[in-house]
Formats: sequence, structure tokens, C-alpha cells
Amino acid sequence: MAITGSEATRSASNVRMTAAQIARDVIDRLESGGFAPGQRLVEADLCLRYAAGRQIIREALQHLNALGIVALEPNRGAHIVHVSREDAIMTLELTELLFGLVSRSAARRIAAGADASRLDAAIDELMQSSQSDDRALYMRARRHLFGALSQIAGNAELSRIMDQVRVHAMRAQFGFADFRKGHAQELAQIGHTVIAGDSANAEEQARKYVRSIREALQQL
Repeated sequence: MAITGSEATRSASNVRMTAAQIARDVIDRLESGGFAPGQRLVEADLCLRYAAGRQIIREALQHLNALGIVALEPNRGAHIVHVSREDAIMTLELTELLFGLVSRSAARRIAAGADASRLDAAIDELMQSSQSDDRALYMRARRHLFGALSQIAGNAELSRIMDQVRVHAMRAQFGFADFRKGHAQELAQIGHTVIAGDSANAEEQARKYVRSIREALQQL
């Protein structure tokens, strides 16, 4: 993982990042193509990139390892996991259930009077970003949409489980950002159904969305 001089200068001039912030940045870069599945993450390079000490970098790598994004191997260091097609299909089977449950729960809470403004703003952001060539912008907006749904659903344990499913590495492995225009329209429709408080249709649409991705992978 080569670090350019200008990149190191930018990192050094920034406010010191926490381990959690570094981990989040690695995920962002992975989803937008800045890192690649299977790529080694060398501690010295990461220290330079983020102007951080080895202890902070190791904490960030441990966090990424807990999320299933990075593998840590004795005497070999860290590398971003490579997700096989079979693993991705199994992950999507679980994701289908979880996304359906989150969407249904969020719709129910909105029907009961919960504030939908964050989700409405996230839908607008997603649709705008889908027209951009900036993959990172789209993946960030996508994350904001899922975050809004999870927040409205109000189930902390469900949100925790969703975050630990290896979707980040899978998105990078199979290029989800390349299909952003079509995916954004489907996700926006799910969001609007949730805002309407239609829990049954919200769950059905959410599960159908994930199922269509899984079926596409099965054809590869």
C-alpha cells in the first residue's frame, strides 16, 4: 500500500484520529475502491497515512477484525479479507432477514409517530450521490440511509448485528457502487415506503432488494 508524499502531508496536518475513526476511514476507502480485498495493511504505512502511533493503528485493526473486514495472522500481519462468492451468498441470506426486520420496525415506529426527517434527508442525499461519479460519496450516502433506518427502528442489538455482518468487504469485492443508480432507486422506494408507515410492504421490498443481489451473485 504505497503512500504518496502529498497524502502523508495531508494526514499529518489533520487532527489526530481515534482508532474508531481510522477504522471507519479504512471501511470508506475499501467501499470506494481505495483499498482492495486481499490487500495487506502494513502498520508502518498506516501510521504514516494517519499520522498515528502503532498502538492506535493496532486498535483500529482489531476493530476491523471484529467486524470481519480485516484478518490478523501471526507473523504475517493484517490484510483485508477476500470474500468468496459462496460466503457472500450466505451473508446475503442473513442480510435479507435483517434488512427486512429493520425496515419493518422503522415503518412501525413512524406509523406510531416517530420522526422521519433523518430518513427523508438520507433518501435525498442518496439520490443525488447516485448521479455522481464519486463512488465514496454514494457509499457514504448509502450508509447514512441504513443508519437512519436503524436509528428509527430503535433496536440497538439489531443495529449491532447488522454492523457485524461482513457487508463492507462484500460490497467492495463485488462492486456494489458500480450499480448505484439502479440500487439507489430501489433503496429510495424502500425508504419512502417506510416513511409511509407501511411495515408489511417495507419488509417485503427490503427483502426483495437483497434477494435480487443474492440471485445475481448466484449467476456469476
